[in-house]
Amino acid sequence: MIKDFLSFFRDLYKNRKLLFKFSVNDFKARYAGSLFGVFWAFFTPFVTIVVYWFVFEKGLKAGMTDGSIPFILYLVTGIIVWFYFSDSLMMATNCFREYSYLVKKVVFNIRILPTAKLLSNLYTHLFFIAIALILTTLYGFYPSVYTLQVVYYLFCLVVFVTGLTWITASVQPFFSDITQLINVAMQVLMWGTPILWSINAFPEQFHLMFKLNPLFYIVQGYRDSFLGHTWFWEHPELTGYFWCFTLVLLMLGSLVYTKMRPHFSDVL
Repeated sequence: MIKDFLSFFRDLYKNRKLLFKFSVNDFKARYAGSLFGVFWAFFTPFVTIVVYWFVFEKGLKAGMTDGSIPFILYLVTGIIVWFYFSDSLMMATNCFREYSYLVKKVVFNIRILPTAKLLSNLYTHLFFIAIALILTTLYGFYPSVYTLQVVYYLFCLVVFVTGLTWITASVQPFFSDITQLINVAMQVLMWGTPILWSINAFPEQFHLMFKLNPLFYIVQGYRDSFLGHTWFWEHPELTGYFWCFTLVLLMLGSLVYTKMRPHFSDVL
């Protein structure tokens, strides 16, 4: 199992040029049939942010934060993580069915397909990281050395989603209903992750439950990078838990893919 796991990273390196070209083509093809093309990749999340900001801050006037951070900054620095996670998970889960013609080709290494989906979503994510950086600067939270660790948390996000999508993408050809199950789970996870609300709004006995969600570590890390003055190693328990969870997920995902791969052509 470890040998198969390590071979994946060798495959990524060997096929890095193909992976990059494939991800760019996938990004363009996603909006090829629309009038404004890739514009929608940036416009749709922007509208979502504006709606949440208007409803929760201007409409409901809900005290989502303690007041030390403007709600729009709290929202943006958290929700950009969610955009990348949700889009990547859904698209990568269906990648083997979407590219079934490649699955049946012996010469094509289909193991890079989920990663190609993650990479194609990364272009939009980098754009919104830049927007978050500009927005926080306008509000007086200027870039510092702490901002550099957003690279680390982005790496955490990509690795976590990689392990998860190895499992979901490998199961999807045999159980197409997994997409519907993910949609339901995403509704729960969206509101179970402190994107629109602060964990401090709940009694302390519930904090551990929220921290067991790996996305909590990443969302909080993004906020620490843009708005705080905290290094990731100052949360040793959360960092250790996240990486133990993620490495187990990667190993499990590699095992599931190895077991399922020989049967893909029979069901697609």
